[in-house]
Amino acid sequence: MPKLVVHVPHASIAIPDDAWPEFLSLRAAVEAEALVSADLHTDEMARQAWPLAEIVEADVSRIVVDVERYDDDSKEEMAEVGRGVFYGCDHQMRPIRNGLTEVRRDELLDRYYRPHWKRLRAKAADAFLVDLHTYPAEPWPIERHAHGPRPEIDIGFSEGLTPPAWVEALTEHFRQHGYEVGHNTPYVGVIDAGAKAAVMIEIRRDVVGVPSGDPRWQRLIAGLSTMPIGV
Repeated sequence: MPKLVVHVPHASIAIPDDAWPEFLSLRAAVEAEALVSADLHTDEMARQAWPLAEIVEADVSRIVVDVERYDDDSKEEMAEVGRGVFYGCDHQMRPIRNGLTEVRRDELLDRYYRPHWKRLRAKAADAFLVDLHTYPAEPWPIERHAHGPRPEIDIGFSEGLTPPAWVEALTEHFRQHGYEVGHNTPYVGVIDAGAKAAVMIEIRRDVVGVPSGDPRWQRLIAGLSTMPIGV
């Protein structure tokens, strides 16, 4: 069986104690933003769908440090709307956090971002990588590519990282499971962590359900657990 690594960068809602003073909003509002910004249940989704996979998860909420952004804001398009590696705005583009000093930025990168990438690259080196996400059915104001289709499953891929045959096999697989499938819409590409091959799976949140007897959840796990790896 191919070695599989599943990257789960946005499931956490944890906010460390020393980050709270940096936020402008009341605690309840910050917690609500962490919740709505999270790709909830993707950690449990990965464990249920691929019990033998290596799962690499972020330690803290993406509103504290987003490990899937470039750490250099000049390279990160989401930094233009206050959602670079450090979020200054919420998903409605309202200010949520004070600006960070360079010392503080480096401290947080050293604590969360750099160890995460070191761990991810080490796991991915001889493996196939699935980058697992969910996304809202309706676009948010902070989205940079909000006008394209929003399929039930978006297969994100990049030239040189994702074999075309894998994209084709995944597309056919999920369509056979009854899902509407899109390519690189509304989110494009996949991270380069040094894997043999990589693909991003973005699942529209209204088809996820909750980890229980929910038929939507059971259907999704059945589709993910049997999807082709690497092809």
